[in-house]
Amino acid sequence: MSIAQGEYYGDSSPTSIYIANENLPLGKMTVQYFVKKYVEENIAIWQQKGEFEKTTDYQKRVNESTRNNMVQKFNDEALAKMKEQYTNTIKWEEFIVSVYDADNETYLVQFPELGQFALPVPISDAPDFKKNWKLMEIENVDFYIKGNLLKLAKFDAISPDGKIYQYDNNQNTTYTANNITFNFSPIEVGMIKDDQFQNNTKIERKNTTLGLSDIDLNIPVNTEINTNTFAVIIANENYLREVKVQFAVNDGKTFKEYCQKTLGIPQNNIHFSQDATFGTMKSEIKWISDVIKAYNGDAKVIFYYAGHGMPDESDRSAYLLPIDGYSSDFETAISLEDLYSRLSATPTQNVTIILDACFSGSIRDNGMLANARSVKIKPKENIINGNMLVFSAATGDETAYPYTEKQHGLFTYYLLKKLQETKGDVNFGDLTNYVISNVKQQSIVINQKSQTPQINVSASLEGKWQQLKLK
Repeated sequence: MSIAQGEYYGDSSPTSIYIANENLPLGKMTVQYFVKKYVEENIAIWQQKGEFEKTTDYQKRVNESTRNNMVQKFNDEALAKMKEQYTNTIKWEEFIVSVYDADNETYLVQFPELGQFALPVPISDAPDFKKNWKLMEIENVDFYIKGNLLKLAKFDAISPDGKIYQYDNNQNTTYTANNITFNFSPIEVGMIKDDQFQNNTKIERKNTTLGLSDIDLNIPVNTEINTNTFAVIIANENYLREVKVQFAVNDGKTFKEYCQKTLGIPQNNIHFSQDATFGTMKSEIKWISDVIKAYNGDAKVIFYYAGHGMPDESDRSAYLLPIDGYSSDFETAISLEDLYSRLSATPTQNVTIILDACFSGSIRDNGMLANARSVKIKPKENIINGNMLVFSAATGDETAYPYTEKQHGLFTYYLLKKLQETKGDVNFGDLTNYVISNVKQQSIVINQKSQTPQINVSASLEGKWQQLKLK
């Protein structure tokens, strides 16, 4: 029996399965769509009142608490079924095994839809491994979520003689491709002098490290809970009309983990939005504004944004660009001036705004926004009020660059690196000095371009902001 894309089938029980986007190629099916449809269908069935079910029993069975539990249960089921579907779809015989890297004792296993993985294989086993690759049994396959897609997390390759070779995405492995260029002097026949032949062999080496960045691992955990601290985190990477912002989603997700684990902010106090639309960004700004009003001076606020910034060429004002916005239409973007005004309209302990974006019209990949001029624009500096501190990734007409090796924005990487090293117990004076110094230096080394983070504080914090802390 063939099942059409998005068709629901089953026996009207909570174990029915919704197959979402089954015709999409491996690696292109979004987790959100699959899980959402599965949960919606099964919750709709579960929360129906049974024909022979007493109302009192039904009210005990179906309420806000039990419904949340069932949503989580179906969410977990959906992920498990999606992973199972992926596992059954993979054609392991299509994997390509590279030339062996004897120095690191790894093979680079490549698959068109899933990418490439450095698989550790002892040098003594390497010849037989490659010879028997097509005969390997693949077991214990698991996936992780990245960018709303399932990615291969681990698997075991079992040889015909029972040896097990394990790939685990959490383990840092390296595969190095060695290209050897011979540059010997020409061979001449005749009298041979001792200095006629010289070995000028040139070896070029490139290291590729797979796995998580150092700041994504060993995130410090703070046992102190900061109940009056609230955070809005917006990570815009996949734009509908502009080029993507490299690693913005990874920036936002990792910053959220540091907020929760290292800064001790309760999960309910954190709003994280991945690839936020104009409506979503407006809603999150309204939420945090309402929180500030409700806490009447006792709230501490962090607003983090990674994504495209954009300038208004006419008056040099700066905007945050939602993923559905137009870089030529400022009505579809979020004004920084309006954001600062709303977050400082009511008293707070303090408001920290962190912007891994630039506002000159340039982008992380060193190009320009689609509707920006080829000449960069230096945005005007906003005047901020209240107890507000704004920490930005770049100054003037500079670009906020990526740190490709670490899979993060350069600014966000060093911000989180300092929080990791200090377990979050660092004041703004030391934090900003560290970030500015390292970003300035590494941007020249890595990108051959200048990037200088800048700090802007309100008049009320002058002379004392250096002692404040995120924690």
